[in-house]
Amino acid sequence: MNEGKPEEKRKEILDYFHKTFDIDEQLFEAFEDQSAMFRKSDTLRHPLIFYYGHTATFYINKLIISKILNNRIDPRFESMFAIGVDEMSWDDLNTSHYDWPTVDEVTAYRNKVRETVDKLINTLPLNLPIGWDHPFWIILMGIEHERIHLETSSVLIRQVPLQYLKPILSWNLCSEAALAPKNSLIPVDGQQLTIGKSFSDPLYGWDNEYGRINRIYNHLKLQIPLFQW
Repeated sequence: MNEGKPEEKRKEILDYFHKTFDIDEQLFEAFEDQSAMFRKSDTLRHPLIFYYGHTATFYINKLIISKILNNRIDPRFESMFAIGVDEMSWDDLNTSHYDWPTVDEVTAYRNKVRETVDKLINTLPLNLPIGWDHPFWIILMGIEHERIHLETSSVLIRQVPLQYLKPILSWNLCSEAALAPKNSLIPVDGQQLTIGKSFSDPLYGWDNEYGRINRIYNHLKLQIPLFQW
């Protein structure tokens, strides 16, 4: 986030945004029967329709909070899809409390979000480096958040009964197979470790990744796995 020419960086972020948005939507092409989008594949999570809307809503809510946007696209969606399930006191897993929109309605909403964020990436002033107080930091936050949910949603989709699923045509199945290699342990002496990202780190990070902590482990001799690939 601190290298290159501004207009090249703008193009790079735009491409990263669209690729991320596309991959997220492709996950939800796995449903043979869209009724499964409204079932809970995990009792501790919302139905999958929530996650289809949540990653788009996140962009708008953060852009509103940061005052980059002044007008909401759909206040109802941006409330309903705002908060996931983190086993906290404000979580609400009672399905009867939600009047979920149709898949087509959420798709139409996602298209509006894509258009809005695309326009911002193309028009917001961009100077480097991109730091915490930079408008593009908020956009990168939305992209990285959506990348996190690629894993979250794919895990939940794997828990859906197979009769509701179909192959994603644009994704090739892995044709390679082999026995897992045998791993061994190697000794590692105690040493000083520095934990945490520097505030000048060139890569995006979440707030709890920053700050430097030094710890000295002179009394430890660890056995850690040596992974062979």
